[in-house]
Amino acid sequence: MTVSIRYILGRSGTGKTRFIYNDIKQKVREKSGKTLILIVPEQFNFQAHKDLIKVLDQKGIIDVEILSFQRLAHRVFEEVGGPSEKLLGDLGRNMVLRKVIDGIEEELEILNKSVKQPGFMQTLGNVISEFQQYDVVPETLLENKENVRSSILRAKLNDLFLVFQGFKNYMKEKYITSEEILDILVKKIENCSFLEGAHIWIDGFYGFTPQQYRIIYQLLKKAKIVNISLTLDPGVDLFSPCDEGDPFCESRKTFDKLNKITALYNVKVEEPVKLFNANTTYSKNEELIHLEKEYFNYPCMAYKKETEHIKLFIAANPYSEIDQTAKDILELVQNKGYRYRDIAVVTGGISKYQKIIEGIFKEYNIPYFIDIKQDILSHPLIELIRASLEIIINNWSYESMFRYLKTRFTGIDEEEVDILENYVLAYGIRGATKWTKEDWTKKTLDDLDDGVQKEYEESLLGRINRTRKQVASPLLIFHEKLKSSQKHTIRKITTALYELLEDLGVKDRLLEFINHFMENNQLILAKQNMQIWDMIVELFDKMVEILGDEEVTIKEYAKILDAGLEQCKMGLVPPALDQVVVADLERSRLPYIKALFVIGVNDGVLPAATEALGIFSDEERGEMSQMGLELAPDGRRRAFEEQFLIYSGLTKPEEYLQLSFSMGDEEGKALRPSVIISRIKKIFPLIQEISDLQNSKEGSILAPVPTFHYLGLELRDIIEKGELCDTWKDVYSWYLSQEDWKDKAKITVKGLFHTNQENYLASKSIKMLYGDRIYTSVSRLEKFAACPFGYFVEYGLKAKERKMYQLQTPDLGRLFHSALDIFSKKLYTRGIPWKELDKDTSDVLVEETMNEVAPKLGNEILLSSARNKYLLFRLKRITKRAVWALTEHIKRGEFEPLGFEVGFGEQYKLPPIVVELKTGEKIILTGRIDRVDILDENNKAYIKIIDYKSGNRTFNLADIFYGIQLQLLLYLDAFLENGEKVLHKKLLPAGVFYFRIDDPLIRSAKEMSEEELEKLLLKDLKLSGMVLEDLDIVKKMDNTLEKYSDILPVTLTKDGFDKRSSTATQEEFDALRKFVRNIVTEIGEEILKGNVKVSPYKNGPKTACNYCLYKSVCQFDTLLEDNQYRILRNLKKEEIWQKLKQDE
Repeated sequence: MTVSIRYILGRSGTGKTRFIYNDIKQKVREKSGKTLILIVPEQFNFQAHKDLIKVLDQKGIIDVEILSFQRLAHRVFEEVGGPSEKLLGDLGRNMVLRKVIDGIEEELEILNKSVKQPGFMQTLGNVISEFQQYDVVPETLLENKENVRSSILRAKLNDLFLVFQGFKNYMKEKYITSEEILDILVKKIENCSFLEGAHIWIDGFYGFTPQQYRIIYQLLKKAKIVNISLTLDPGVDLFSPCDEGDPFCESRKTFDKLNKITALYNVKVEEPVKLFNANTTYSKNEELIHLEKEYFNYPCMAYKKETEHIKLFIAANPYSEIDQTAKDILELVQNKGYRYRDIAVVTGGISKYQKIIEGIFKEYNIPYFIDIKQDILSHPLIELIRASLEIIINNWSYESMFRYLKTRFTGIDEEEVDILENYVLAYGIRGATKWTKEDWTKKTLDDLDDGVQKEYEESLLGRINRTRKQVASPLLIFHEKLKSSQKHTIRKITTALYELLEDLGVKDRLLEFINHFMENNQLILAKQNMQIWDMIVELFDKMVEILGDEEVTIKEYAKILDAGLEQCKMGLVPPALDQVVVADLERSRLPYIKALFVIGVNDGVLPAATEALGIFSDEERGEMSQMGLELAPDGRRRAFEEQFLIYSGLTKPEEYLQLSFSMGDEEGKALRPSVIISRIKKIFPLIQEISDLQNSKEGSILAPVPTFHYLGLELRDIIEKGELCDTWKDVYSWYLSQEDWKDKAKITVKGLFHTNQENYLASKSIKMLYGDRIYTSVSRLEKFAACPFGYFVEYGLKAKERKMYQLQTPDLGRLFHSALDIFSKKLYTRGIPWKELDKDTSDVLVEETMNEVAPKLGNEILLSSARNKYLLFRLKRITKRAVWALTEHIKRGEFEPLGFEVGFGEQYKLPPIVVELKTGEKIILTGRIDRVDILDENNKAYIKIIDYKSGNRTFNLADIFYGIQLQLLLYLDAFLENGEKVLHKKLLPAGVFYFRIDDPLIRSAKEMSEEELEKLLLKDLKLSGMVLEDLDIVKKMDNTLEKYSDILPVTLTKDGFDKRSSTATQEEFDALRKFVRNIVTEIGEEILKGNVKVSPYKNGPKTACNYCLYKSVCQFDTLLEDNQYRILRNLKKEEIWQKLKQDE
């Protein structure tokens, strides 16, 4: 039998594939009984089936086999028998490589730095695959490593030898790879009868690997004829030398290699079929013919006319680019008779555009299919599996537990998960023991403040514990199966994991999701979820089959599983016939299309930036090539190949081509157009160019959702111009007439006049929030004075930060307050006067007190870690320093502590401050004064108020004037007003002070005595406040006072107090108390009027927003006209006293 080869040659778009299909159609009609085989690349298989069915005009294909080289191998093995070893596959290969790496990681010089990187196993697997395709064996690497110049390349080759050798050893006599299948195919073809006299067509390749060349040679020995299509220019001398710059160079090289094979084995070469532009699919479209002809010509011949069928769109960003693409697609379909299946959208960065396309095409109701294989790592079920292993590895950590729970595959309602998470975060629940051994018990979040913070209700806690048990039950069974020893077989771990999925009812939940997606016409999501279970089961089967008896830790198992999951890709068949195909320009086989939209024609996207392929750089591939070690093309050759593929894509449409690029990315960063754009402009200097700025909005009236967006923009004309044009009036009327849209349209119009400002609540709302009287505290009133809206959110709506098991500044403040209160009580019960307290006794008592207080803070958070225990050590030191300073303050004066944590309110000895408003409503103020000191003077007594602060708050008279620092004066007023009834004597103000709890760092260039050091420490811990302008009383607070005080904010001159001293006369104290009362009245009236204005103050760098928790709620923005700070001017002391006198 005479065997022959026939080449089908032509440039892109000349109809090579169509010729092959018609040739096959003719052979089918002849009914010769001979086998007809079409061989195409694997990724083109589905499209080839569709296209050939269309050409044959049949419902299916019986007479022709459409195969890839891999599928051809399996077809041959069906007849003559295949290898005895099991096929490993890419998935299994990656898992074996992970196992091999674990055994030799310490021996690796270079690769050990990369093994933990996501995707590395896949990269390594691709290199092994490349070695096998190009006939490289481990010994080849060992032989060549000594001859290379680069030490890095030498190390890489050595590492790869170890990996490849280990891989081969593991595989020996048990498994073979997909690449080795082709080597076996070469040997089996000669015994295969169905190939005898076959007619074979090979289409869609422009190059072959050494393995594929050997297969073609064997086919030539068996078949009657082998037809091979190649994209090259048939009009040139194909046997002349080929220039590397020739765009068809790779195809020419393939042609040369095939000719060498045919010459070597005396294969008859038939007259080639040469196809020219007259045969093109766009033979009547002179613009597209010109593009194909001139794209690779340098210099090119410019097209003299303005283009009609080739356009260029310049977009501001990727969103507007896809939006315009969607509009143009609808224009073709609605006005020019196109079907969606006649249109394709292609790019070089499909992953970048995928989400944008999905969102915008959905808005325009454009049916589409994105031809991309999705990895499965982000699927919730995969998250569940990985999180299940993490739970054991990390001992039921918060992160792993809620990663597991939020997959929605556990059967736990989302609301229950949220409530459970709040509890876990608040209490720092960690570890299997806490999750499984005992019920979680009801506690306040902080035992130091149980009078303020609410307890979890019994019913809520019961609900939390029921959820906890439901969560823990299947996990505990899973955990018990795998904790008996350090290592388990992969079979045992996989079985336990599978049983966990069964216990959770994962298959039933998947079915629920699938039905939901089907009901909502989300066919792609439905199909993805249909595939995922089978993919997981296949992965588990492979793991058990290949590595089942290997013993590993759970952590090692997780790495092997991840290596397999990285390889799993989800490919989908288009769910409908009439839809736009969205594809990668370089990697996808497009159907016959009339219109092509090439998007993202930007520098670095199309063509893509050249990157090293896998583990080897281009230089390293070049060096290996010089040594005769042939591998896949390097970057330069790939760049030529990419240009060739771009050319093939651009010449695909029959009637219309549109290219587009973005001037900026999503963040506004400038982007450059691709060299393709400049090339197209040289070929078509009069090409139609459209940009965002040129588009009329009337052209946007195409589909309800996107048109509604544009309507919102047009409605702004009502504000700017006072009217709306007639077209958009009609559009607005249409939306008002539609039941699904009328409410949205009304809201949109209302939104035009929206201001980011709230003013006053309705009286009904005020009553619901506050009633007739406000029970409040000083700090809350200060919050209102700082910003009414902040007060409303925190104390009206009662919005709270999520409680976290972590220390924050307010926690430390409560700790210090509680410690100083308990310390003071210990002194009292033990009969130790402050003035007799020595430092050693003080330190012992502080240590004892802190040990009592620390466990009560935030569920023992200070004892929860070594870091926090060290923090507790520092907090003890700070408290000791504070107690020492306070003791020194008391010892230096005649004032005595009268009370600590002195409360005023209905539950305390002192009644609350009650402020009656003009409306008859009342403000009822409660609080606790940290310390009250007293000095008895005959029938009267002087009172000193001290408030402890762990922050940097200092006394500021201007802040009192503006109402944002009322605490000290109101505390003084509360005690003076009601204390007389308790103490039965006249009370007078002596001073109000903040004491900062701190451990100051003293810097000095010289060595200091203990006395000098203490003097500096006291100066740093000086009280901040205001004292009575009475030298006698001041000296009874600091009996060491001469020129200036180390403990009080006063300095003396020969005439009395220095003007910088913070002092006030008796009358000024009285005036200030009265003024503060008036402020409370004003604030109360505003609260009960419903004032919720977004009106934060600003005083220099300080603003009410600095530490506000609710900025995301009010969205205050000074760029908005109605959002401006309430400026508080820095007033001098004299100005304030003058204003107070005027108010009187």
